[in-house]
Amino acid sequence: MLVDEFQDTNAIQYAWMRLLAPTDAAPPSAASHPFVVGDDDQSIYRWRGAQVENLQHFRRDYPRAKLFRLEQNYRSTATILEAANGLIAHNASRLGKKLWTSGARGEPIRLYTAFNERDEAEFVTHRIRERVASGGLRREIAILYRSNAQSRVFEEAFLSARVPYRVYGGLRFFERAEIKDALAYLRLISNRNDDASFERVVNLPTRGVGAKSLDVLREYARGAGCSLWEAAAACSGAGGPWARRRAAPSTASWHSSNASPDRPAPWCCTSRWTRC
Repeated sequence: MLVDEFQDTNAIQYAWMRLLAPTDAAPPSAASHPFVVGDDDQSIYRWRGAQVENLQHFRRDYPRAKLFRLEQNYRSTATILEAANGLIAHNASRLGKKLWTSGARGEPIRLYTAFNERDEAEFVTHRIRERVASGGLRREIAILYRSNAQSRVFEEAFLSARVPYRVYGGLRFFERAEIKDALAYLRLISNRNDDASFERVVNLPTRGVGAKSLDVLREYARGAGCSLWEAAAACSGAGGPWARRRAAPSTASWHSSNASPDRPAPWCCTSRWTRC
């Protein structure tokens, strides 16, 4: 049995593992010797029940287990690792390890205490522009952040300063579907003649306005020379086809305020309103 990210397991998961791999199994088998991988210095999910103490409990409950420390680092410079070792040494109840690398020592670490996230983004933008102006390449610059939501402030600062950038491992903030939806609502509030925004949000959340209904609105708008918003208001207003739809019986029937024997009704009412 292999359990990865063991530092993020909770009490129930640990108990479940002990049931699947009992320490008192007779005769002993491979199933009674689980293999766990974890780093007690990277436990960040206590807020959702993770117990880093499970690493200590594992050594107590499985006394025959062997501990292998993977201390060589291939990503960071020696300067960064020394800072990390000095910082994490303050944690209590650690199994303990000392990270090292055979790579370069690297540049000294610079610390900037920002007033808030916007100050942070402006500082980073300024440093990027300074480096590029001194001959640095943009492709050699990277910004690391923990969650996708943190990209927004940086992107706003880059757009304002006209600094080109790429987002790896996800979409740009303003290219995400939920952001485009919210912006479409705001544009529609500001300008109800914005047909593109109307089409994006008219059925978000779902209101039963499907492709057929949109076809009706587009045809009405073209014929009347108006926006889709005005077309929707006309169709759903008193005497409009959608108003008649709400009042219509479930069986298909014909309705029109101006129908006559010589002039058939222009709308039919079934499960959806369509031009007849």
